[in-house]
Amino acid sequence: MNLPLQDETLALHLPGEAAAPRRRAIGEILLSDAAVADFNALLAHLQPQAPRVSADQIVTLARWLQAQPETQADAILGERLVRAATLQHMLADADWIAEPGLAERARLLVDYLQRVDDLIPDDQPLFGQLDDALLVELSWRSFQAEAADYRDFCRFRAEQRPRGNAAERRLAWENACLAEAALLQQRRQVRARRYADGGELPELIRIF
Repeated sequence: MNLPLQDETLALHLPGEAAAPRRRAIGEILLSDAAVADFNALLAHLQPQAPRVSADQIVTLARWLQAQPETQADAILGERLVRAATLQHMLADADWIAEPGLAERARLLVDYLQRVDDLIPDDQPLFGQLDDALLVELSWRSFQAEAADYRDFCRFRAEQRPRGNAAERRLAWENACLAEAALLQQRRQVRARRYADGGELPELIRIF
């Protein structure tokens, strides 16, 4: 399935590391070394290629978020929480069985987001879900393809209402994906022949 492009107006980029990082407080919330280390350990488990995050970078990101219009800040955080909700639904869906390692990482991510007392307590105005959103953003590469496939399966299931048990419904979706891929490949081949010989496109369908 094609992966959707991220809306750049909702981008959440980790700031670069300062030459001499010192800041570790967001308002009255102190980001302890132990809490930041736990955050990084979980992030490394979810996505080994993700960058390590410092308290100073999180403070910088919090100040940037605070400078955004309130509706924009809410949308930036909310977009990541919607992604995580897709994983939560996927884990609870009996029709979808993810690879065990991926499912275990998805549960760890969802469990972190459901904690109230994490790196930044969730009851903090505006910033309470910043660490949640950042964890989703930096680890999403591990889940993006699976989440896209699951969303496509849900659309197929709602529109086509395939019969049978869970395995049969999943197989029906996979067959539909294969048929769609074959059709796209055929169209590419037709266009390639058209550009190569300069001739007319073959008449694939006749209407009488």
